[in-house]
Amino acid sequence: MSTPAGHLRLVDATWQDGDPVLAALRAARARRDQADRDIRILLAYARELATPGPYRLADLADATGKSISGIRTAYTTADVDAARRILHDTGGAYDAADRPGDGDHDLRRPLP
Repeated sequence: MSTPAGHLRLVDATWQDGDPVLAALRAARARRDQADRDIRILLAYARELATPGPYRLADLADATGKSISGIRTAYTTADVDAARRILHDTGGAYDAADRPGDGDHDLRRPLP
């Protein structure tokens, strides 16, 4: 069925500004985008900065619902830099030699 375009008019987009469904969708997208950034930074930390050594790919894949190959490509050097800045800003910048190592990566334990 063909519809002539003569009766069509431009939609005023200002009605969307106050629409509660669209506002909720925008807020949900913002939360999802933030969660994606957080996951990338956590993966970068776990693979590149954690001491005494990196987390296992299989454990990270299980925790995130990604494949092992997905973990390898999930973060960038910018994410590693962000993780490093967070560690530095929170006083967590330390050498592996300064931390007593039992091989455990329990982030609930306070840093030395």
